[in-house]
Amino acid sequence: MNLKKIVLSLRIRAKLLSAFGSILLMSVMLIALSIISINRIIEYKDINEQVDILKLHLENIDLATKEFIYEGYKSKSFLEDQRDVSTDKFNSSIQNAKTIINSIKKSDSMEIESTAHLTGALTTTLDSIQHEFSTLVDLLKTRGFKDYGLEGSLRKAIHVVENSSYPYNKVSMLTLRRHEKDFFLRKDLKYQKEFNDHIDEFKEELRQQEAPEELIKNVDEYKTQFNDVVNIEKMIGLKDQEGIKGKILQNFVRIKPQIETFRTTIKEKNGLQIIRTKIVLFIVFFAQIITGFLLAVVYANLLTKSIKEIRTAMLELANGFFPEKMAVRTSEEIGQTKEAFNQFIDRLKVATGFATELGTGKLDATYDERFNNDVLAQSIISMQKKLKEAEERQSRINWTNQGSAQFNDIIKNESEALDVLGDKILKHLVTYTDANQGALYIVRQGGSEKFLERIATYAYGKKKYETQKFAINEGLIGQCAMEQSTIYLKEVPRDYIKITSGLGEATPRSILIVPLKVREDVMGVIEVASFNLFEQYKIEFMEKSAEHIAAILSNKQVTIETQKMLAESRQQANALLQQDEEMRQNAEELQATQEAMERQRHELQQEIKYLKEKLATYENVYA
Repeated sequence: MNLKKIVLSLRIRAKLLSAFGSILLMSVMLIALSIISINRIIEYKDINEQVDILKLHLENIDLATKEFIYEGYKSKSFLEDQRDVSTDKFNSSIQNAKTIINSIKKSDSMEIESTAHLTGALTTTLDSIQHEFSTLVDLLKTRGFKDYGLEGSLRKAIHVVENSSYPYNKVSMLTLRRHEKDFFLRKDLKYQKEFNDHIDEFKEELRQQEAPEELIKNVDEYKTQFNDVVNIEKMIGLKDQEGIKGKILQNFVRIKPQIETFRTTIKEKNGLQIIRTKIVLFIVFFAQIITGFLLAVVYANLLTKSIKEIRTAMLELANGFFPEKMAVRTSEEIGQTKEAFNQFIDRLKVATGFATELGTGKLDATYDERFNNDVLAQSIISMQKKLKEAEERQSRINWTNQGSAQFNDIIKNESEALDVLGDKILKHLVTYTDANQGALYIVRQGGSEKFLERIATYAYGKKKYETQKFAINEGLIGQCAMEQSTIYLKEVPRDYIKITSGLGEATPRSILIVPLKVREDVMGVIEVASFNLFEQYKIEFMEKSAEHIAAILSNKQVTIETQKMLAESRQQANALLQQDEEMRQNAEELQATQEAMERQRHELQQEIKYLKEKLATYENVYA
């Protein structure tokens, strides 16, 4: 009972620390054992991989040795510089093999009794192979090939004999060369015996023929060099199992079982380590499970009751209902959790009520001051502000759309006179924007200069019949037309303009001057004054309306000019018709005159003819 009281009096943190501390300790032990065992297994695996690499290097050593014996010593690089690809490969592979063996010797994880013996035997065998290969290199360097070494001296001596002018027996010489080549190809000593017997006979034959001593000396040199090459071949080994080749082969035969024994030993040790690791880990893990299960049962009974109570309340809240406040009986973490949950329910109730008021359209509702600083309250209050802003934006959009619709109704009848239409437009803009006074100016052409003429005014719902003209660069009206941009004055000079009423007159608080612009052409200016400041959406509405007014003025101007051009065209057509009629009459008169002249000419010709005939008659009479 005392132990139970002590446990119950502990804070949850202490309870959990005591419960899970033991499990954590056992987990640390389990991890430590796992790490040690895994590292040991990894080290064994690394050693095993090193042994595999060692086998690969040994294969390379064997291959390099065979390549050198059969082809490498014949290469020009070896014959001249005593270096060859196969010798370099041999030296590199044997050095790497020794490095691996030394690395295995230095491994701290090796607990194998035969390690030192095996690695020592491997090192000894590799040293023997290296020594035998070095001897083999020296012998083959002495033997030479073709024009190098003993074989080169042999070929040189026999070439002297073959190139001699002395008439020696060619058949005997060919036989000697055949025995020489047969030995080099087949490595059989019988060809040496046949060579020596035949060359002795050949020398005896030369002496009987009293051949030059120099020739006989070269034959002796040829024999000596050949036998020296044969002796070197014997030392190297006429067969793979003889001579130095046999020793190298025996070393390879001896070292392969050593490596296999080493690999087998490492694998067995690695297998034993894995089995031991499995057993230890299973024991520790099983103990950890039992301990954790016992602690879980004990602390579950201690904490389940309070947790179930909290869970029931949470489920009720999750189902969409506010639970009853939970009774707080302790001051430890669970008691504090219950108290916090009760406060959370209170905050949710306040937030729900406030959200309900917002949903019904009461955007001016106030949040409970007790909870207005928490995150949920701030989010809902922020949402309230955004709803107000959205409502205000929508209200402004509706205001603009309604004003535009009313404005379109006014400008539908474009056949009205310009001053009448201007009065209607100006009255709508002034009253709809809650302004107090306004004026509409249009651009006129006076000779070579343009000016602004006021065609409509509006003040307190009564028209002020005043005419006023401004030059394009005169005053704020002219400046607005010249710069083609809106002018908004918040500080109006006292003597600029007055708004009058039955109670007197006063200076407006703000003035808005907007150009009536179509593309890059200014058609006029609209000026509105108010006792209040113009809000931005009203300025934008005024500018948008100014575009429509400018378009109407432009259409009116085009219509007037078209009508004017049509009248002028009609006058010109009438004048042309009148001129055509006059020309037709003149043409008829001209045709009558021509006919009269033709008749007179014909009569005159008849009279001249008559006179000529009469004159001829007189001349004949008097002749």
